[in-house]
Amino acid sequence: MRLSTLLWHFLIWVLYPLWLLAGLVDYLVHRQSHIESTSGRVESWFHVGQFLLLAAPLLLLSYLAPTPLVIALATVALALHTALSYADISYTQGRRYISPLEQHAHALLIVLPAVAVAIVIMIDWDVASSRDWTVRLRDSSGRDVTLLVSSFFLLAGLPIAEELIRCLRRFRYHQIEHDHQRDEGHDAER
Repeated sequence: MRLSTLLWHFLIWVLYPLWLLAGLVDYLVHRQSHIESTSGRVESWFHVGQFLLLAAPLLLLSYLAPTPLVIALATVALALHTALSYADISYTQGRRYISPLEQHAHALLIVLPAVAVAIVIMIDWDVASSRDWTVRLRDSSGRDVTLLVSSFFLLAGLPIAEELIRCLRRFRYHQIEHDHQRDEGHDAER
């Protein structure tokens, strides 16, 4: 078996499932800590942003040849993801307990995508190290890539969407309740 094939298998069958597992742990910890009642919709929007910033390198490197331009764009998305992760934790700290388990999940969610991009660069080193800064489609983006991208949006995207909906519902419920109480208080003053 060629090294590049071995690296692809490691990427798809080890690294990616480990990242999905870390995401599941993070989601379950958020549910257990009742994110909708603590840090709420603001933290949840951070998660949406982080998800989209990881979708960018996944889509770029799944469908496009890893030219220096594509790698630069993927790296910028990863750097922004890391910065947004920092902002997320800074916001959440003090509003919701962040357990050691959640901290370890966050570490994996930040580091594993960077390792994945590094592996893709190693696999296609000839293209990645070229002076060709054009954007072009990958030679092979078939069923495996479609499964990878689809599973990302389903297995990582659905929990994030559910969390956001839960947080927005809680916020809306409290807004309506607050407006109702305000209206009742206003009527009582008349």
